[in-house]
Parts: sequence; C-alpha cells; structure tokens
Amino acid sequence: MMTSDSEEEVLFNLSNGKQYIALQDLTKSRKSQIEQPRDASTLSVFANLFKCYTGAGILGLPFAFRYSGVAAGIICLIFVSFMCTFSMVCLVRCKNALSQHSSCHSNLSYSDVVLILLGRRFSIILDITVIAFQFGAVIIYFVFVSENITPYFTKLSDVEARWCWMLFISPVYIGLSWLRSLKYIGVISFIAEVSIIAGLVASSTIGIIQMSRDVIPGLAFQVEISPPWKTLALMFGMAAFAFEGAGVVIPTESSMKKPQNFNKVLVFVLVCATVMYICFGVLMYCAFGDETGKSTGQITENIAQFADHMPNKTFWHFIQLLIRFSLVLGIGLSVSVQLIVVIDIFEKELFKAGRLSPNNMYWKQNLIRAFITLLGLALAATGLSFGHMISLTGAFSGTLIQFIFPVACYLKCFSSEMSKGERCFMYILGISGALFGVLATYVTLVEIFS
Repeated sequence: MMTSDSEEEVLFNLSNGKQYIALQDLTKSRKSQIEQPRDASTLSVFANLFKCYTGAGILGLPFAFRYSGVAAGIICLIFVSFMCTFSMVCLVRCKNALSQHSSCHSNLSYSDVVLILLGRRFSIILDITVIAFQFGAVIIYFVFVSENITPYFTKLSDVEARWCWMLFISPVYIGLSWLRSLKYIGVISFIAEVSIIAGLVASSTIGIIQMSRDVIPGLAFQVEISPPWKTLALMFGMAAFAFEGAGVVIPTESSMKKPQNFNKVLVFVLVCATVMYICFGVLMYCAFGDETGKSTGQITENIAQFADHMPNKTFWHFIQLLIRFSLVLGIGLSVSVQLIVVIDIFEKELFKAGRLSPNNMYWKQNLIRAFITLLGLALAATGLSFGHMISLTGAFSGTLIQFIFPVACYLKCFSSEMSKGERCFMYILGISGALFGVLATYVTLVEIFS
C-alpha cells in the first residue's frame, strides 16, 4: 500500500498536459456544488452495497450453470468476484488520491476519475457503456416479465402475446418513468427487493424438495471441470452482469462516516454475494439438471414443471403462481430504478444550456422518458432470450465498467510507484478481463443469431 505522501507525489507528476486541464476544469465546475456529507454508518453502507450487488442477475445463474457445469461454474464465479472486488478497491484508491488534488473530495464520480486520468474521450465511452449496461438491464427485466406473463395469453401466438403485453403494460411503465421524487422511487425499490427475496427463498425451497424427493424423475446435472470454452464464456458474461453494483461504489464510499472501513465492507459484501450466487445457482441447477431454463433461461418454467408432477397439483400450481407473481412484481418494479441512470445521462446532455428551449421543459422531459421506456419494451417484445441478454450485457458493458476502466485508471495514477511485478499483474488482470469480455460477447451473439 502506498502512503498518502507518495499519492500526492504521483498526482503532482500527473498534473501536466491534458490531465492538468481536466483537473482545473473539473475543479471549477464543482466549486458551486455542495460537498456530500460523510454521515452514512457502516451498517447502512453494507446494506446499500449488498442490495446493489444482489440484483436480478442471480435469476440467470442456474441457467449459466447448465452451460458450464458445477465445478467450472463455481471457479468462474469466484474468479469474476475476485476481479470485481480488486478492481473496485483500485478505483476507490484512485478517487481518494485525485480528490486530495482537485479539492472536491465528495463530489468526484466514476466518470470524473476516468475524465482526469484517461481523458474526455474515455469519459464519454464510459458514459455510453453505463447507458448500454443500464438499458440492457431494463430490457432484461422487461423480457423476464414478458416471458412470465405471455404464457397466459393462451389464444394468441407467442409474437402476438408479447406485443399485446407491451401495449397493455406500457402506460404503467411510462407513468413510473415520470417519477422524479426519490422518496417514491425508494419505496418502489424496497417493495421490489422484498418481492425478489421472497421469490428466491420460495424457489430455493422447491429446489430442495425436488432434490430430496426426486419429484421430476430422471434429471441429471454435470460436474465439469473443463467444459467447452464457448459455454464457459457464457457463464463469464452472466457472472459479470450479476455483480452489477460498480456504479454505486464511489458514491457509497464518499458518504461513509468511517471511509477507512470501506474496503473491508466491500470485500465482505462481495464474499456474501458470491456465496449466495453459488448456493442458489448450484442448488437450482442440481435440482433440475439439464432441463434448467431450457426454453426461456428462467427457473420459473422448472417450478411450473415441478407443480405438474406433484400429487396435489392445484395447491402447487397456486404456489408456483405466487412465486411467479413475486418475482415478476420485484423485477417489474426494479425497471424504474434501472431507468433512472439512463434518463439522467440523456437529460443532462439534451438539456444543456442552449441546446433546447426551456419552454415546456417538464413535458419535453416526459416525452423523452416515454420514448426510452417504449424503446425498451419494443426490444423486449422482439423475443430476446433472458439468459442470452444477461450474458451479452455483462460481457460487453459489465466487463468495461467493472474490470477494464478501473485497471486502466489505476495504472495511469500509480504506475510510477508500482514494482514490475505489480504492474505486470495489473496488465494481466486488465487483458484477461478484456479477452473474456470479447470472447463472451462473440459467443453470445452467435447463440442469439443462431
């Protein structure tokens, strides 16, 4: 670990040319902003990080284990978890070092760190990548809801059912996108989180019953240590999406009352998330074997099969409907939270001074929000696969946000103080993330179009 003196020396050497200009411009733009208070307790930081790192990506992991097998899937998840943890710790160190120089400690964001260290071009690329990741998550959530509701449109074809659902539900989601009060969004987020947890607990219970009683006979699972590279690439993409909390790491650290404890909290959160992901993914895959998410990539189809094989079908069909409703409610409400980031970036760019007339600004913003929502619904209605969309979003956007940019920033900020071994390790980490990301993106696109 470097001392604060060495960090200041690195920053002094860094402050020339483009980096110096970026620092000066950023400092001027932030002087009028109110510094964020450090008043968040360690417990509240843990809760916030845990909530962000345990999102809907967990629902795709049983399907991912079907591709990779148990052993290779566990190794891949642990590897991605380590890469994510280490990269986020590096990113926070860069932010803390830069904040000492730029005099805007609590206001520095992920994008600001990239702007100062890598330049405006890469900062724009990061913003585009964040939009792609968040909008990809919106589409994934829409696909999940669609695939769990459209089977009940029994008199329509799959295509007709998807578009009818989109037209039916679009006013609800447009209304949610128009919410501006964080108070209401916070309530929606809480309801969504409780619903998802309830659905996961109930699903896990059914998985345990299936394993202990063999309700659906003849299901087999694979314990592969060296699966085909294509299937492992899909697992990497899904794992990268599952650890989707990179965007909240810097704001959360900036609000922490005792920032010296942040790294310990972050590591503990990611260890807990990794254990939970492995337990749920392995449990559901071992319960339903090679039939796990076979048609849609979702565990809800296997729970419906389980209900069909139980003696008291009426009761178990009611239970599986409750589980489906709980997960659909949770994922469906989470869309509004995911849309916030996309809408915020678009509105900041579109409504900069001089670009659009300030007249009727409220309704212009509502029109843009409605368009973004309808675009997500339309893409979901095309029949995209839930599992493949998770892998594609994680492989393309998640890899850049969680692995490549943090490593590049760290090398730029601290390279002169690092040993050859440390520098080599950072390059290996960044290149490995890039190669896995490119490979997983390619394999997923081939799967989608085939």
